Amino acid sequence: MTFTKGLRTALSGAAILVAGTLAADAQDFPKKDITHIMPWSAGGGTDTVMRTFLQYAEEPLGVGIRTQNVTGAQSGVGTLRLMKSRPDGYTIGSLTWDSMITVPYKNLVPGYDTASLSYLANVTLYPTVLAVNADTGWETLDDFIAAANAAPGEVTVSDSGIGGIWHLHALDMAEQLGVELNHVPFPNGSAEQREALISGENDAASLSYATVSSAADAGQVKVLAVMGAERDPSLPDVPTFTELGYDVIWGGMRVLAVPAETPDEIKQTLTTAFKAAYDNPEFQQKSADTGMNAYWMDGAETEAYVERTQTRALKLLDKLKSEGVLE
Repeated sequence: MTFTKGLRTALSGAAILVAGTLAADAQDFPKKDITHIMPWSAGGGTDTVMRTFLQYAEEPLGVGIRTQNVTGAQSGVGTLRLMKSRPDGYTIGSLTWDSMITVPYKNLVPGYDTASLSYLANVTLYPTVLAVNADTGWETLDDFIAAANAAPGEVTVSDSGIGGIWHLHALDMAEQLGVELNHVPFPNGSAEQREALISGENDAASLSYATVSSAADAGQVKVLAVMGAERDPSLPDVPTFTELGYDVIWGGMRVLAVPAETPDEIKQTLTTAFKAAYDNPEFQQKSADTGMNAYWMDGAETEAYVERTQTRALKLLDKLKSEGVLE
């Protein structure tokens, strides 16, 4: 028996043993607290929303859910940890646009493969907004355009990193508006992006409304326009880009996932608990109050939505590559 054949036989036996153990564990899952990997920084929009949502999943599951922030590579480091975790349901993770599009496209993390994940549900679906520091004095999108035209390349707009969700959306926005902007990346998450906007370090930001809702309420930032197909219920007085004559429709998603080899019984238990959390009236009210844009899709619906979004985003990424912005 060669070493390679012996190793293959040993690994196959180990895989069978693990599969048998997981199947047995699935019958009384969960028995202990669950770890939730958050691949973005603490205090950012996704971190805040998903921590809030998962609080409501603890009761139907009967155990606690403990969040760990594992940042880096535009969410790639934390998501890779999820991919490599034991597929027993005790490690779940939040995925965003960058986790499913930017990181694999740019090959930011060796060994990263979204096929090794199974989507359980989408929790929120939210349009991108253009927010500006209140001290700029810009009250409308026309004000923003005029300022950008008066000083080409000087108006700063922050995003989540080159080729990331907010960067692509801001690039498309700038092209449609016919302006030249100075794009400032914050690849570790929107918490830093928000603080730079509030402090005046940046003039504007392309991001989710949930990230800046409290700052908007405090009068520190102003949302000029929404990249949704229709007005956001959280911002009924803010026009869409489409209303203003610009074909700019973009948004993001927040998805819960587990390693693909997780037993179906465990995935179903988790999904059922997440749906109960989503339907909780208290969560729905909190979502309405804070602009989370709660939107439920099950695993199959989420997979189809991600595939459609990837197709559209890849066209923009390919353009950046052809222009030499991305390698």
